[in-house]
Formats: sequence, structure tokens, C-alpha cells
Amino acid sequence: MHTLFKAAGLALLIATTAMGAHAADVENPPIFKASTLLGAQVQGPGYKVKQTVPSDGYVRIYTLQTPWGAVVVHGDHRLQTRFKELAAIDAMEQTSNSKEFGDALVQAGLKPVQFAGKLVTDPVDTVKNTVSGVGNLFNSIGSGIRNRGKTQESAVQSITGAAKQRRLIAYNYGVDPYSDFPPLMQKLDQMSNAAAAGGLVVTGAFIAIPGAAGTVISNVSTAGTLNDMVRDYSAAQLLDMNRKALLKMGVSPGIVDQLLANANYTPTDMTAMTGALGGMGRIKNLDALLGLAAQVNTRDDAEFMRWRVELMASYQKKMKSMTGFVAIDGVPMPMATTRDNGLLGVFPLDALSWTATTSRAITSITDAARAQGITGPMNLVITGTATPLAQKQLAKLGWSLQQQAFQ
Repeated sequence: MHTLFKAAGLALLIATTAMGAHAADVENPPIFKASTLLGAQVQGPGYKVKQTVPSDGYVRIYTLQTPWGAVVVHGDHRLQTRFKELAAIDAMEQTSNSKEFGDALVQAGLKPVQFAGKLVTDPVDTVKNTVSGVGNLFNSIGSGIRNRGKTQESAVQSITGAAKQRRLIAYNYGVDPYSDFPPLMQKLDQMSNAAAAGGLVVTGAFIAIPGAAGTVISNVSTAGTLNDMVRDYSAAQLLDMNRKALLKMGVSPGIVDQLLANANYTPTDMTAMTGALGGMGRIKNLDALLGLAAQVNTRDDAEFMRWRVELMASYQKKMKSMTGFVAIDGVPMPMATTRDNGLLGVFPLDALSWTATTSRAITSITDAARAQGITGPMNLVITGTATPLAQKQLAKLGWSLQQQAFQ
């Protein structure tokens, strides 16, 4: 999912040296075995996971062998999304082979489309496959990677009704209509165009994945409501709804405009983030959070930011310890403040290890936070686990660590 935590120490991280960390005090990220991590999920419809699973110190990096070539997936969370998308593609293929769908294709003047060749991936995804977006965030700031997000439905699809059909089909198969996974995008295009032009009735003719409808898009809190909204409202309508909701929460108009104009976020991302923030209650300084969120430069970072916001909302619902957000000098990742004048970082990290980058980042964040008057406890909450060395070094710097916090 993402270049954000990577850059975390970011300006500070890069600007500082190891801050006293000796070579013996850091470690290389571990390597995992896919079958041990995934069990039966190591192979499924349209994929097989390569056994060697490296990590970059933050998330695990998987390689899936698929009919479209090798697909690199950063992080456990995104991996589960890819599994669901591949299962949906498999089910869609069954539908495509039905007589009713074939007749609709003929009616629409379309030919069966196959996603030929290797995946068309951005060089950003392939040049440094061994480092996730999260890792890049820790390593650098303002990388300048080009915007490759896609947030709007095409004008042609809106006019023909295919955009609405795409949302309905995606809902029926339990996937996000704004997914950036090329094989799924192509299949959704084919089926929605056929449904719109050929008069295919989505609810009656499509083969849904059992139990999938309305369950996949979001993994935190209001998944059902989110899926319904993405199905029932156009991208433009969601944009207007999110704008009104964010302004009502007190977010500065300029930041709202910048955030909603960032093409790295999909309409689903924006709606999920807005809904999550709305459920957090009275939280101060949303500008600090969304001002940084508006500056993400990649799709990877946008997904990471969305997942962080959802996790923070889930954590706040349970703990009710957050009072607001704060921008730490030089750190492109918003942190939360707590009632005891402490600092809280909630991150979707699979396997945190104490690399030289992590050491610089955490040290820099700690020093900057203290310099900004944060005198209370430092708390790090992660979705996965940390190595023994990472746990030890975090404690030395005064951080408490909560692992596997959302299981």
C-alpha cells in the first residue's frame, strides 16, 4: 500500500545521522516464507505466491505469479485486497462465458477482451520492488514521483450509463469500482460497457462471489455504508458530499480543495477517510492531518494514508485517548496528540525491524516532538509485530509499543 511511513523521519530523518546508533544496534529486515504466513492462501484463483517473502523493515513484499505476469504486492493488507480482486476476476470470467453475456456483447458491438501480455506497471512499482511505499516514506521526502492516481469516472461512461453499471457490477463482485489493478479495471470496463449498451441486467445475470457483496472495499468500521455509497453515488456526487462533510468538521477550505483535487486518492478513498474522521468525535486540528494527506505524491502513499486514517478512527473508537493531530517538524506523516500531552502514532506495519533508517526516523521524531513541547508518553501502535531489537530500542527512546492492535 505506499511511500508514507518511509518518509517518516523524513526531512529530519535524512537531515540527521544515525544519532549515535552503532552498527551493532541495527539489523537487516527479516525474510519470511509464504506458506508459513498464508497457509492455504498461498495459491488461489489466478495466482500463486512466491515462497520467498522479503520485507523492507516495515511491510512484507509479496510476488504473485498470475496469468498477466508477476505482480508485486506491498503489505499484508494490500495482499488480501489483491486476493479478493483475483477471485472476482475469476468469477467474472465465468460470467463472460455465459450465453446472456455473449449476447449482450454482440448487442453492444463489443468483442471479448483479454488482458494480453504483462501488466503495464509504472517504473515506480518495478524499479525498487524490494522497498515499499512505506519504506520510501522513511527514506525520503518529496520524491517527485509522478501522479498516477485515477479518481474520476470517464465522461463517456457517465453519458452511456456504463459508469453506473461499473459501480453495480463491482458491488456485486465485492470489489472497488475504482481499483487500480489493470486486469480488474479492464474486466470492469468490458462488463460495464456490455451491460450498459447491451441491456444486461446486473442483478439477475451476474455471478457474484458468495458473501462478497458489500463486504470488501473497507476493512475497518463502516464497510457496509461505504460500499453502498460507492455503489449508489457517482464520483462527482461523492466529491460534493465529502467536501460538505469536511467543511462541516472545520477543515480549512483550501486544504479541502487541495485534498479533493489530489488524483492519487480514489472516490472510495476520500469517502472512507471522510467517514472515518466523522466518526472520531471532537478532534482538534484536522488541518494538520489532512494538510499532509493532501500532499501525497503517489497512489501508494494515498492508500497508506487512507488506511492510517481508518485505523486511527478504529483506535479512537475503542480507546478515546486522542485529542487532536499535530504536524511534527520535518515529518510528512501526521501524528496524534493524547490527553496526557503525549504522542500517538498508529501505523499499518506488518513487521517492524530496527534498521538504520528506522533508528534515524524514530530518533528524529522523538527529538522533534520533545522540542515542540510534547512532554507526555510516546505510543506506537502497529497492525503487525516488531522484532525483539526494535522493541528494545523503542523502549530505550521512551516509546511504548502495542503490537497486533487490530486483531
